Amino acid sequence: MSRFHLHAASGLALVGLAAGLSSPARAFPWDWDMVDNDFKRAYEWQMANLPDGAVTIDRYVPNADRMTPEGQALKNPFGAHPSEEVLAQGKHMFEVYCQACHGVEGKGNAPVTHNDPANNVRRYPVPPPMLSGTGAITAARSDGYIYLTIRNGGAIMPAYGPSMEDPEIWATVAYIRTLEGAQYTPPPAPSEAPR
Repeated sequence: MSRFHLHAASGLALVGLAAGLSSPARAFPWDWDMVDNDFKRAYEWQMANLPDGAVTIDRYVPNADRMTPEGQALKNPFGAHPSEEVLAQGKHMFEVYCQACHGVEGKGNAPVTHNDPANNVRRYPVPPPMLSGTGAITAARSDGYIYLTIRNGGAIMPAYGPSMEDPEIWATVAYIRTLEGAQYTPPPAPSEAPR
C-alpha cells in the first residue's frame, strides 16, 4: 500500500468518524424518552415513615437555646434532691460522656484535653470549663443551661442529645450538682429603680 493510499484511507476514516459523531441523535418511534415518562415534583411525593429510633429534626425542641430566659428557666424534673438511683445513672452517664474531656472530678484535667505548655503539649484548642472546684462554671449556670449545653452542645462541645435520652441528661445534671463547688446560686432579682 502506497503512502498516498494510507493517507487517503486515514483521511476517509477521520471524515467518517467526524460525521458519525456530529450527527443528531435519532430515536425509533417505539423508544421511550424521559419527557414522555410520568414524573412527580419533589414536594408532591408521599414521604416514607421514619423507622423506630430515628432522630428527626423535631429533636431540637422549643426553648432549646441555653442563652434565652426560657432555656435557663428549665427545671430539673428530678428536683433538688434526686434519688440515689438517679444519681447513680447520672454518674454513669458522666463517666461515659463527660469524663473524657472534663476529668474524673469535673476539673477539666482529663488526658484528652490536658494542655501542658511546659512540655509543649497542645491536645485541645480550648480547655473545657471546670465543672467542680473553685471557679466552677456550673455554680453560675442554671440547671436548664447545663441541660441544654449537654443536649445541644456548645462552642466546641459536641451535642449529646442524639446519644442520650432527656431523663439521662437530667440525671447527669443532678450528678454534676453533687460535685464540689457545683451548686447553683441564682442571681438576686433585680430591684426596681426608683421613678
